[in-house]
Amino acid sequence: MRGIVKKLLYWEWALLLILLPIFLFPQGIHGAIIFLIPVLWALRKLSMGYVFPPTPYNLAVIILIFTMGLSSLVTFDLALSIPRISMLLVGIALMFATVHHSRESSVWPVVATYMFIGLMLTLIGLIGTQWPAPFDALNHIRRVTGIFPQGMPGTSEGIVNANELAGVLCWIAPFMLACVVGFRKQLWQGHAFVYVALIISTTICSMLIIATSSRGGIFAFGVSAMLVVAFFVNGRWRLVLAIGLLVTILVLFSNSNGLSVKDIVGDDLGLDGRIEIWSRALLALQDHPLTGLGMNGFRRIVRVLYPLFGISNEIDLGHAHNHLLQVAMDLGVPGLISYLSLWIISAGLLWATYRNLARRKAQQHPYYALVAGLSGAVCAGWLFGVFDAVALGSRPSFMWWLLLGMTASTHYTVVFSGIHLRNHRHYKVISPTDPDPELEPSQSITIAHQS
Repeated sequence: MRGIVKKLLYWEWALLLILLPIFLFPQGIHGAIIFLIPVLWALRKLSMGYVFPPTPYNLAVIILIFTMGLSSLVTFDLALSIPRISMLLVGIALMFATVHHSRESSVWPVVATYMFIGLMLTLIGLIGTQWPAPFDALNHIRRVTGIFPQGMPGTSEGIVNANELAGVLCWIAPFMLACVVGFRKQLWQGHAFVYVALIISTTICSMLIIATSSRGGIFAFGVSAMLVVAFFVNGRWRLVLAIGLLVTILVLFSNSNGLSVKDIVGDDLGLDGRIEIWSRALLALQDHPLTGLGMNGFRRIVRVLYPLFGISNEIDLGHAHNHLLQVAMDLGVPGLISYLSLWIISAGLLWATYRNLARRKAQQHPYYALVAGLSGAVCAGWLFGVFDAVALGSRPSFMWWLLLGMTASTHYTVVFSGIHLRNHRHYKVISPTDPDPELEPSQSITIAHQS
């Protein structure tokens, strides 16, 4: 029995991802998640002696769970909050399950699964979004394929929101881009078909970000793409990239004076609408600093207690259009502090991992490309959240928690596991598609280092 439990916990991350489509749509299933996740955590406690694998995130996550429970006590409509609560629990469970699996075996199955799910979400977005001009020709794909003729289940009016899609793709495209650049030698030599598929997937994902016409998404992806490329070029080219980014930002700001506030942001709300929403969110935070309004409560309460004068009542405000303010609305100031801590910890872990790899001259190792992809995805997610948000506990938010799980796993493997990363003139090319590249480097192919 103990062996069965350990095997179940070993594949917990895969089990949760398999069950995820069932959890996403039927309303009656959400309550089951609230009971399933604690059962899995109890099994881990009984079989391994701890509820959560030790990570730098633990304290922040525990506070986040506590604030989630506290906010659920004050929510005005528990039925409105339960879907967000359940998906938040799934995300947290996925993060810890990823860490557990990576320490028992390898992070690479999770990496491959993350990119596959990213491609599936990209294709779902391609079919389910109402594409604006000049990309409206993409709408023919939905009509030709006949998929989801009644609209996308679980979405507003059966249509995937283009801005939210851009936010999700910002977690995926930089990650794929880093894999395309960093794994080019390893995959092209032994897995050319996989590499070509990865290039195509990255191209589709990147182009769809542009097609969403989300200014925030395009800007976030552009900056993160430069960050990813900076990992693979020398210091002189990094300076060129930094100067190019600065010039681009200055040009955008200089040209924005001639644009309407709607054109600056790129949607119906515009910058004026966002400022009004932010002002109402701050008022609500002043009234409810400890608990917030309950998860998913802002969209209803703002219309009643903090009315908006410049935004039509027909527009469904699913969030506060800023990821920090939205978390404050859902969980209050304590939840905001814990959420912000997760971002700061992630940045610190990625920086420490990068410095460790650079010091060991392991820039050719697959983990270096993985750190580049995680850094780009985290950067893009943060930048996108300045003017928009993929709300914590929303359906696609599990991808963010997978990013955190891979970040903690990569940091542990590189910094603390004691795995030897070769830094001699002859180094070993380790394919990320190998079952356990970090545990079995002796099975790699040695090639001459080209200076």
